[in-house]
Amino acid sequence: MLPLDFGDEIICQARPAGLSMECDNATLPTDNRNLALRAARQLAERCRVEQGAHVILRKRTPLAAGLGGGSSNAAIVLATLNKLWKLNATPATLHELAAGMGSDINFFLAGSTALCHGRGEQVAPVPCRLSATVLLINPGFGISTKWAYESWAKAASVLTVAPPPVTLLTRALAEDDLAGVAAALFNSLEAPSVGKFPVLDLLKDALRAHGAAGAMMSGSGATVFGLFAKASDAVRAATQIRAEFGPSMWTHAARAVSSSESVN
Repeated sequence: MLPLDFGDEIICQARPAGLSMECDNATLPTDNRNLALRAARQLAERCRVEQGAHVILRKRTPLAAGLGGGSSNAAIVLATLNKLWKLNATPATLHELAAGMGSDINFFLAGSTALCHGRGEQVAPVPCRLSATVLLINPGFGISTKWAYESWAKAASVLTVAPPPVTLLTRALAEDDLAGVAAALFNSLEAPSVGKFPVLDLLKDALRAHGAAGAMMSGSGATVFGLFAKASDAVRAATQIRAEFGPSMWTHAARAVSSSESVN
């Protein structure tokens, strides 16, 4: 998994007591159904916090997009409230809380490129020096993570394409080898999603036609991404693809967070 220099914006404000949340996207719940608020409650209960906090979420990523928006928000809330409340909770404590809430929160807590095992809660950082621009394209609809994994499980026995050795990918990331990274891309969740939503394959083809070294669906979808050597080429491709597919296409050109940086 690869962190990007782009995501939702989270602000945590201290309060004398109580936990509350607001969001600029009215379709998102701001009660305990939201992972960010659940993270705040879990941390408060674990550390017996008497103070409160108000969480402000400014949504920048599409919903149900396969970009880990909810998981990253929960991770940021854990890390931010740990500092705001001056708890000095250890990384081990934060990771234990994260593992109990979701599959990808631990990855975002770690804040660097990593191989993730188990449900995603076991995180092994790997070096990353990838300088490519990552162009994200969302077709204007989301894909349920539950549906994606259930569909993959049903189809797993007939999916015969084997993934390339992961060492090819980790070596290419460490060496900033764009062609090597592109050749090693693989997402087993793609097959059922593309079967139901053929536009995802068309978007991948369009990305490659407009200069991407490689293209793939992100996570459980519906966002796809293309890897470009130059940021200007990615921006140009985004403009062309929006013109071809229509204004419902959401696009954003991002950069991978390198091993020397931190998303937190």
